[in-house]
Amino acid sequence: MYRKEFCIILICLIFTSCGFTPSLKIKELNQAETKIHYQIENSSYIARNNLRTFLKNTDQNEAQYIININVIESESAVNIGTDGSVIEYKIEVLIKYEIIENKSGNLIHASQSRGFSNYDVTSSEYSTELVKQEAIKIAINQAAQLMKIMTQSKISK
Repeated sequence: MYRKEFCIILICLIFTSCGFTPSLKIKELNQAETKIHYQIENSSYIARNNLRTFLKNTDQNEAQYIININVIESESAVNIGTDGSVIEYKIEVLIKYEIIENKSGNLIHASQSRGFSNYDVTSSEYSTELVKQEAIKIAINQAAQLMKIMTQSKISK
């Protein structure tokens, strides 16, 4: 019994004293965070609110880069029943963006990203609308994640 307890304590001491730190938690102090100001143009209320919560925005005067964002949402039927009624819709969100250096005003990169989501039509209009709003949020988040990855890779070059 004491031998098991001694082994467990010894293993814990070895792991805590070996200097192991999770690689995902390491943040270098000398690496400054890039300050970006996001300008969301010509988009729906849902898209603006979703992007504002997803993206960390800084003041335009303090920002190193300005990213102009334009969100386009579209909806199309995926499954149509034998009676001609639509059973399932697909939401597609297209985010067009431009990365501009704040000091010089030079265009660094312009591109687009897409996000997709499907939703089923239910019997109630209210619940169908709620499911549709959630599908739009999912598609916006997918496109925004891809946009954020691409902007970080272009800025870090």
